[in-house]
Amino acid sequence: MILTKENILFYIGKAYVDFIERIPFINWFNPLLTLYVNFRSFPFQQAIRLPLFVYGWPRLYSLYGKMKCKDKCKTGMITFNSTNPSAPSANYSSTAIDNWGTIIFHGKCWIHTSNKINVGIHGVLELGEGSKIMHFCNVTAYEYVCIGAYTYIAHRSQVMDTNFHYIVDFNKNHVKRFSAPIIIGSYCWICNSTTVSSGSVIPNKTIVASNSLVNKDMSDIPEESIIGGVPSKLISSNNRRILNENFEIFVDQYFKRNTDARILELNPELPHSICDVDYKFDW
Repeated sequence: MILTKENILFYIGKAYVDFIERIPFINWFNPLLTLYVNFRSFPFQQAIRLPLFVYGWPRLYSLYGKMKCKDKCKTGMITFNSTNPSAPSANYSSTAIDNWGTIIFHGKCWIHTSNKINVGIHGVLELGEGSKIMHFCNVTAYEYVCIGAYTYIAHRSQVMDTNFHYIVDFNKNHVKRFSAPIIIGSYCWICNSTTVSSGSVIPNKTIVASNSLVNKDMSDIPEESIIGGVPSKLISSNNRRILNENFEIFVDQYFKRNTDARILELNPELPHSICDVDYKFDW
């Protein structure tokens, strides 16, 4: 990055906003609840590492169930009820958790404010490395919900593996189970106001357009696809969200320098992995 006078002034202003202006309006680290939630939920050998940091005052409806780390267990790798002031959706209320089952963390995870996390008594919620749940989301794992690595659930979305109610089908004279597992792959982007319902399977690197309904197994579509609609269907293939921070900065600066440009042409030989978080992008 080239440090110009404009860039330096911007970062000074950003530091002022982050550490001064936002103080009254964001959730700060809560050491008491951090200790309580960790030792109430995690196995002792993991709890002493304090893998989950609590922010503000979330609603702890139930911590009867368990939480555990898998693959890695590092201090503060999970942030719970943290404010994201730059998110497009307002986030005034605290996240609520009603855990009667098991929540498994595979690494870093962000669960922001104004969400509801429900895990049934036999349910399992599995959250991949780098996964994010933004604001006003409802994530319910009555049976099993898996959210893959670096997958983002955008604001006002719901991922629910149950509708909570049995329905009699008098045409077939039967009653179906009201839940079915949900599997969302890695590097997916579930855009805002989307519903992912029971039995859904979403392949890796899929973008689900805003206001969509995913209600079936879509594992037959190719990775790097955009799906959308009610119910969802394939819209386009060979599309990825950029998650690599350096690549994103490079693109952002290009459009700031070229204010009339609508498209940045790329070398067709660039690997698709350039979008991945850990890609070594040299710019």
